[in-house]
Amino acid sequence: MNRGTSILIKLKEEHKEFAQSYRLNSIIREHSNFLDYPIYVAETDTGGEGDELEWKQANERLALWRKSSKDVTEEQYKSFYQNLSFDYSGEPMMRLHLQTDVPLQLYSLLFVPSKRDWRLFRSDEDYGLKLYVRKVLIIDKFKDILPPYLRFVQGVVDSEDLPLNVSRQMVQDSPLVKKISEVLIGRISNELKRMAKNEPEKYKTFWKEFGIFIKEGVASDFRNKDKWVELLRFCSSHSPTPDDTFSIQDYLGRMKEGQEAIYYVMGDNFNSLKHSPHLDYFRKHNIEVLLFTEPVDSYMLLNIGEVEGKSFKNIDDADLELPKGDEASEEKAEDSKLADDAFISLKSRVKQVLGDKIADVRESKVLSDSACRLVNPSGGMDATMQRLQRMMGEQFQENKRILELNSKSPFIKELSNRLETSVNDPLINPLIEQLFESALVAEGIHPNPSEMLPRIQKLMEAALGMKS
Repeated sequence: MNRGTSILIKLKEEHKEFAQSYRLNSIIREHSNFLDYPIYVAETDTGGEGDELEWKQANERLALWRKSSKDVTEEQYKSFYQNLSFDYSGEPMMRLHLQTDVPLQLYSLLFVPSKRDWRLFRSDEDYGLKLYVRKVLIIDKFKDILPPYLRFVQGVVDSEDLPLNVSRQMVQDSPLVKKISEVLIGRISNELKRMAKNEPEKYKTFWKEFGIFIKEGVASDFRNKDKWVELLRFCSSHSPTPDDTFSIQDYLGRMKEGQEAIYYVMGDNFNSLKHSPHLDYFRKHNIEVLLFTEPVDSYMLLNIGEVEGKSFKNIDDADLELPKGDEASEEKAEDSKLADDAFISLKSRVKQVLGDKIADVRESKVLSDSACRLVNPSGGMDATMQRLQRMMGEQFQENKRILELNSKSPFIKELSNRLETSVNDPLINPLIEQLFESALVAEGIHPNPSEMLPRIQKLMEAALGMKS
């Protein structure tokens, strides 16, 4: 006689909480909040019986991702984002409202938060999109739709093509999920490119907050890396501050005529790299060098390979073929360098003092202002990879570096003069040791910089004319 079907569920005593209206409301809002049909719950907690029960609608029914973007207000988007992400401090940096019928029926509403750390105490595993099937929540944090490097993206994905009785395992193994992933990765990449082109200041903010994730994508996702390379931003030897970044296309457009490689150097931070002795030759000839300071940069460069036929060259490579500079200035520099026999004598003393701490000592063809630099021998592990392994606590054999001396440096010349004047000068050995260890500090690979303090104290006392 009555419309519809009644389903009676009998609960065990220990599970009677599921008969409480607050528990029912919680479950409905989590899994069926956006169904087309209203769901009413009787407020049994108030003590009413029979016709006295008060029925209240538990679900909202408004699934914004199913509506056309022109029918959704900015306030609705903001409210939805805040309820989804619990980021009540601001608005999302980017929004992507996507509806497709081909190659699959897909509804999605994605957000990029305003800040990287918008959720306090958020763990690296606490990510994933909400997966709906016909507006029914199937998985709350589904990690297989977007790759891990896009874990900062929040949002929902809804598909008509998955069955409602789908299991988590079925979803993970479904070819449909791979198609959804391809569509979303492409659309996120395109939206970020649009932002970079039309809203450069906004993209600059995005890069500062989330740029490391884009680098991670280039380093880990070979299939999609080309979607992200254009979005990379770098600072260089020409950048006044670490916030002055640009694209790889900008660098290529500024390359000097005849330049065949993209030059870069790696170190601990922007300020130390700006004063790196490796930059001497390139500063002198106004050749721009990219500055990399993050551990992921090494892996990123391996996966990039080449850009427009230009390969990446590390300027601390011992076998680096230098680009041609001003021949007149090179000839002038040759005239001011230390005599060959004096340099050979100094080189021998440096080898004697440093022993097996170094692979070799040689005259530098690069340095113009700095007294020395350390370079990797052919086939050696670069300094960034060594720092990364040290940070991860891995056991590894520290590379012995080649110590290059600048025979035109006033410091090297004075050191050579002291050696010629008095081979037993007590300051020569400490000066050589300090020269080497200062280079280790500049490279960010000194195992224990505090060990230098007694020697530095001794050298300062000697500078003041104090007797030890």
